Amino acid sequence: MMADTRAGKAVSVPEEGAAIRVEDLVVDYGRKRAVDGLSMTVPRGSVYGFLGPNGAGKTSTIKTLMGFRKPNGGSAKVLGYDIVDESLEVRARVGFASEVNSLYEGMTVPRICRLCRDLSRAWDQGLVDRYIGVFGLPGGAKIRKLPKGQKAQLQLCLALGSNPELLVLDEPTSGLDPVARRAFLKVLVGEVAAEGRTVFFSTHLLSDIEAVADTVGIIKGGKLLVSGDLDDMRVSHRVFRVVYAETPPEEEVRSLQSLPDVQEVEREGRGIKPRMRGEVKAVEQILRDRSHDVIDVDSTGMNLEDIFVAYVEDEDDR
Repeated sequence: MMADTRAGKAVSVPEEGAAIRVEDLVVDYGRKRAVDGLSMTVPRGSVYGFLGPNGAGKTSTIKTLMGFRKPNGGSAKVLGYDIVDESLEVRARVGFASEVNSLYEGMTVPRICRLCRDLSRAWDQGLVDRYIGVFGLPGGAKIRKLPKGQKAQLQLCLALGSNPELLVLDEPTSGLDPVARRAFLKVLVGEVAAEGRTVFFSTHLLSDIEAVADTVGIIKGGKLLVSGDLDDMRVSHRVFRVVYAETPPEEEVRSLQSLPDVQEVEREGRGIKPRMRGEVKAVEQILRDRSHDVIDVDSTGMNLEDIFVAYVEDEDDR
């Protein structure tokens, strides 16, 4: 990694590759460990959905990545910059919006735009005005009088004002009505992601992630359970239904549970439903070859909610 100088201080020049790279990150709040050895990679140009139940460590991870608190262990780089030693470089290049309203409520939209412009290294008011027009935000009213949906939309406009390479959103649509959420997500997909920016989107609303994300990571207890391409996950996570000529004995259920990549097995009349992740064709062939009593085998893909619940429940069972 090369070095540059700015204001008399050495600043590293970011390497190509990941937008976010986290290695063994640990974040403690007193005796409580919020992030527990988290490692993950967010590809540049992706829309990455960061999923987890409440209290999973999503917000703690984001606060640490943004430099709002120091980690207790591990390391992370955002756009190639170290989150501790180069936190100012990170914040200068990242647009951030969260569920928590951080707007100055006594200001109008034009006034807060001027404030953000004065604090930004490179402000593009034309870009902000375009997004304000897309959302139809009023210019004269005080921010405190705007509904929650318009406040969230304004935060997104301001986050985009410095033309960031990376947009980090922490539960930005929580509590919004369906119309406001749809408008918010439409801009993310139709405007922001289409321009090639990286979006790191944290939420517990799985429908939002399914609507916009191409890559997902699931976190529980401060640990990453799985991360990868969403389409690949849908392909590799399936529920089979194996139908037998007669009601299969309990030994058959236990035998299916022992197969590679099978997570759970349910009974359904004369059928058994194994839930699996892995090499789908290999498992299907094993099921078809098991016994002459098997008269049919089919499978259906799992949606994101099914995949999410499967991983979280598996973690709970450990």
